[in-house]
Amino acid sequence: SPDWVYLSYIGEDSWSLHESLLDYLETTPNTKLVFQPGTFHFAWGPKKLKRLYARAHIVIVNREEAVDITGADYHSLRGLADAIHAIGPEIVVITDGPDGSYASHDGKLYQMPNYPDPVPPKERTGAGDAFASTFVAALAIGKSIDEALSWAPINSMNVVQHIGAQAGLLKRSSLLQFLKNAPKNYKIKEIE
Repeated sequence: SPDWVYLSYIGEDSWSLHESLLDYLETTPNTKLVFQPGTFHFAWGPKKLKRLYARAHIVIVNREEAVDITGADYHSLRGLADAIHAIGPEIVVITDGPDGSYASHDGKLYQMPNYPDPVPPKERTGAGDAFASTFVAALAIGKSIDEALSWAPINSMNVVQHIGAQAGLLKRSSLLQFLKNAPKNYKIKEIE
């Protein structure tokens, strides 16, 4: 069985695939499900997706999506993270546009600023997907949540320097070079 399954945007006619996936995951309890909901997931609503959220190991959403899922207060990042934890996932990641990103795990909430753009972005397509997939890839190879949260904004920053969702994706060696040359304020901090 796979160590990880990553579920993101799939078309509106894919509900049976979701049900089959959940049935399969019941037979593989050690497989970690990552859920990055897309357009139709939000249209279906949290009640229909209850079983999916309950099975997810990680949920990755932006701040507005976190409100859509939970109805929690937009202004309380801890409240949003706690409300998502309450429906199932062990790790909650919330991206917040220019204000960076947050990860919640084991009762702790961490904030990471965005990696600074070397020049203004060409296009924002794929920035969230680059962030989410990099965060998960880092965890999948054994990195800590702190490391994953420091890697993800770098790939996101580089993707927006190119046209399209894949052109700017970095290899690990290039990503680590950006991390090595990061500005001093590019540091994770715990939110009390």
